[in-house]
Amino acid sequence: MTSNKKRETYGLVVEKGLKHIPNTGETRIQYYITEDDLPLYEINRWLEIVSLGSYKTGESYANKLVIFLRYLKVKYQMHYRDVQSKAIIEEYIKYLLYGDEVMVKMEGKRSLSSIEQYISVLKGFYEWLEDQKEIEQNPIKYGVKRNKKTGNRHLKKRFLYGQIYNFEINENNITGKLRYKERRSHLKWYSESQTERIIDSLPSRRDKIIFKILLETGMRIGECLGLHLKHHDFHEGILSLEKNYDNQNEATVKSKERELYISDSLNDEILDYIRSDRHEVDNKLSEFLFLNHKGPTTGNPVERRNYLKILKEAAERAGFDPKKIITHAGRSTHAQYLLDLLEEGKITEGFIKEQMGWNSIDTLKNYVKVFDSRKRAEIAKDIVERKAKKRTKSRKENSIVHD
Repeated sequence: MTSNKKRETYGLVVEKGLKHIPNTGETRIQYYITEDDLPLYEINRWLEIVSLGSYKTGESYANKLVIFLRYLKVKYQMHYRDVQSKAIIEEYIKYLLYGDEVMVKMEGKRSLSSIEQYISVLKGFYEWLEDQKEIEQNPIKYGVKRNKKTGNRHLKKRFLYGQIYNFEINENNITGKLRYKERRSHLKWYSESQTERIIDSLPSRRDKIIFKILLETGMRIGECLGLHLKHHDFHEGILSLEKNYDNQNEATVKSKERELYISDSLNDEILDYIRSDRHEVDNKLSEFLFLNHKGPTTGNPVERRNYLKILKEAAERAGFDPKKIITHAGRSTHAQYLLDLLEEGKITEGFIKEQMGWNSIDTLKNYVKVFDSRKRAEIAKDIVERKAKKRTKSRKENSIVHD
């Protein structure tokens, strides 16, 4: 990562804009890359495509791709289309790891898992250029292998001295002396007792309500913090998710708009919060449901990074490792609950798709893997417990016989 030194842009910067979609009439956030204030048309076409699902994806991809563009400009004075040698990609990896004397204001020392993401973005960009026939040779795809059944020749994707296949980076692929950060293991979902401990540790009614909404509805944190007052129908107990790309806190619906039912108790809590805590700090007549209560940002909408900090601090007070806490665990917990209902035959896969706001039911597979793992653990524990009880019962019976 970079140090406290000011990052040099070399004229290449990521900029945020609003794009009007004529067909739908909506306005959406879009991130672009410019060089000396001029937009890079080809690159921005690709960024628009990868941003269709979520503008946050476009932001992340743009910020990773611009690092590579700066590297090419300073180190090689080269256009991205002219990169044909895998050696340049390998040198770029080393730069991400160790930094570079030429680019003294942009240090390396990124973790391997982080580098994997950088190369994945680069891989996607060059594959798109290849599909568009804008380049003749993809620098990240090289080598061939023959399909024994069909006889067809396929490009073999290799990476970093031929040791990494399909970009599965391993600490042993670079050098035995490399220092690396291990991939973090996050708490993916909460048990009932864990949710109670965290709720008890959250400092305010607002924070507790946000956490409960994530658990009850499976909302993403951005969807929850993007809620406006008008989105709460307290008569029906419904929270409506609507896209709004001009939100002050950049929190909005990532995929599908939808209506989500909440419990009567949570509905009452939200109404009480609006009438009391929120009313006291609404000094700007904000349309947002959740507002900051303290400091110079009082009355502004809560932002994701602020709530994550609050959640981590609460989790630490409850005895959790704050490094393992993510806001998405609330959504995953709701998904696990829905899978329980699916197994019991009470709901369908279609219901889960609509409830979670997925564009495709294929996304469910990611949660099923975790669900199956949890179920296996529960069954294994149950078997062990039954065996232990059986042994205890047998010992007691033998003891009675001997007596």
